[in-house]
Amino acid sequence: MSIKAVTWAFEQRLNDSVAKLVLIGIADRYNPDLGYAYPSVVWLAQVADCAERTVQRKLGILQEIGMITVLASPSTDQKTRGANKYNLPALEGVTQCRGVTKSGGGGDTLDVGGVVTPRSHPNYRTIDNYNNMISLFEMFWKACPRKVGKKHALSAFKTASKHNDPEMLIKAMTAYADLVKRKAIEPRYIKHPSTWLNGGCWEDEEEQPQAENYGISQRWMPKSEAEFHAKFDQMPDWYRRNRPDVISVAKEAGWLDE
Repeated sequence: MSIKAVTWAFEQRLNDSVAKLVLIGIADRYNPDLGYAYPSVVWLAQVADCAERTVQRKLGILQEIGMITVLASPSTDQKTRGANKYNLPALEGVTQCRGVTKSGGGGDTLDVGGVVTPRSHPNYRTIDNYNNMISLFEMFWKACPRKVGKKHALSAFKTASKHNDPEMLIKAMTAYADLVKRKAIEPRYIKHPSTWLNGGCWEDEEEQPQAENYGISQRWMPKSEAEFHAKFDQMPDWYRRNRPDVISVAKEAGWLDE
């Protein structure tokens, strides 16, 4: 047990009581000499008074915001085989000897009684920021016209949000979903959310509808007044320049008064 690690864990403000209990449980089993703890998920579930699956989710959040890192357990280590090792990055390089806390150069502060307030982890993000990101992603996911590969989509959304406004991504996906609906695109041709994000498709220009080619090569000739006006009225100047034969037929039939 590391009193220093437990003290540090108690001082963290996570706005998530279960995640904090999981963090305290890890800190309670933290070995400063080894630089990690290896409590089982079952034990952490008992500490946090929750289900094991909940512990797994909270471990993911703690890892995401930089509170912990997960280390692989060497197969030759009989004592920790099969258990994850949890490192506390904020305590890296900090040692304590005879009541005097020394820092490994990370800018820690020494409080009265030799209690250390560890430096912030360089990748530290508050749990509020993490929850806000998840909320934004859920809005993005709701807008997706093809909901496939949510886990990959979340990873791609986080990456894209590092350099782009998440709300812009949501609006762009909403516009893409509208395009899919307007053009009645078949489901198999709708892009996966992760593909759309990784490809930077929010920057794509929407393909403008092209006027149907009624050129001479098609040799189309109107068979009724309704058929004539259905096409002529869309591009009257084009027909006058390129299809005088159609204009002639229309005049003879009385469909065009000129």
